[in-house]
Amino acid sequence: MEAGEPRSAPHRREVVLLHSPSYLEALGRLPVHQQRERRTLALLEACFPDGELSQHVQLVAPTVATREQLEAFHSRDYIDILYEFGAESESLSAVQEQGEMQLLEEFGLVDDAYVFPGLFGYCSYVAGATLTAVDALLHLMKSRLRDEVLLLLPPVAINLGGGRHHAMRSHASGFCYVNDAVLGIQRLVSKGRVKRVLVVDIDVHHGDGTQEAFYYSEKVTTISFHLREPAFFPGTGADSEVGAGRGKHNNVNVPLQRGITDGQFHALFQRVVDKAVGAVEPEMVVLVCGVDTLARDPLGGFNLTSGGICDCVETVMALQLPVLLLGAGGYSGADASKSFTAVVATVIGQRRNLPDQIPEHAYYEEYLPNVQLATTAAAHRPNLNMGETLLETGDRAIATLEQAASIRQSRTQQISKKRARDSTSGLSVADAQIGFVRISSELVEDAAIPTG
Repeated sequence: MEAGEPRSAPHRREVVLLHSPSYLEALGRLPVHQQRERRTLALLEACFPDGELSQHVQLVAPTVATREQLEAFHSRDYIDILYEFGAESESLSAVQEQGEMQLLEEFGLVDDAYVFPGLFGYCSYVAGATLTAVDALLHLMKSRLRDEVLLLLPPVAINLGGGRHHAMRSHASGFCYVNDAVLGIQRLVSKGRVKRVLVVDIDVHHGDGTQEAFYYSEKVTTISFHLREPAFFPGTGADSEVGAGRGKHNNVNVPLQRGITDGQFHALFQRVVDKAVGAVEPEMVVLVCGVDTLARDPLGGFNLTSGGICDCVETVMALQLPVLLLGAGGYSGADASKSFTAVVATVIGQRRNLPDQIPEHAYYEEYLPNVQLATTAAAHRPNLNMGETLLETGDRAIATLEQAASIRQSRTQQISKKRARDSTSGLSVADAQIGFVRISSELVEDAAIPTG
């Protein structure tokens, strides 16, 4: 390139998709997901045949998380229980025979987070895949700064088996056993790798585990768009839950009613997320992309389609930030696989090149009789979301973000003023004699803020 010649606009994005045969096998052990990741990959390869998929996506085999890595967030006692009861040979019936149900109940390993054979291997793979995705993103971000790849768009790493956002430090919940999202974010912000992370969660269920983990953190801002009504799981996610301590106003909840449509959801999503980027100034986005918002999801309540979800993904891609995309919920079988296929196609810029109908492939018959690739809304589902109410909901979310931005700006100004005073005050005689410069306790305290 000649000196003074204008650079071309970025035109290509490096995308990593976590995949290996052994990872698919591990994910298939979670019964409620109905082999959705295996079917999604097969459908992607059918939609982009003859090696075309590999031109857009780099398939990366995940490493298995170690116990030490799992304990970066989860308690040792909890990991011990997962290891003890989540062995290959264990099952719920075997545990019941051993009379140890009370112990499992203490750690939430019952009901919708029950023990199944191979549970610990599943957990280790899910967490390991997200940690592998984070490492890949950090590597690609570093490489992108080199002159030869400046024309690349910000990278994306995808773990469709991740996004287990209900898992707590010592408690399983909602089909979630280890919170890979929290583990990945912790790695991002540790040692100053990424200064601020924006978490955007569009699963129909509130991301309570992720909220709890970063409730006191100023380095991680969480925004959750979810259905909130009496008796709907998990029961948290009110817009009054805004964070605390140094994390106050960094937790944003956008509670919604049943039946919300594509247009309503995307308009609100775009408004809040665009505001969040300006207020938070994140260096990376974590998108928890659950598809249980689909009209026919048995555990949902929204009336979205795959197109509506992909509109939100396009909004995130347009932010021009690195993205970690995690799969989260989705229990509608065929529709979930269709939607995740469309999500990946959107990330790689091929959404408009998807076929109208599902190509014939190994899982073709499982989609019959509806072989349309795009999912549809339910025609007669009541919509409890009124335009004025949605506007007010967005206003409250934006007000929380503005308060967070104001607090952050005030802290930055205070630190800058303190540094300026220290730099102009000069050294005392005693300091000069020993060559020692005092650092204000305020700056030391700020530097020692935990990573969340």
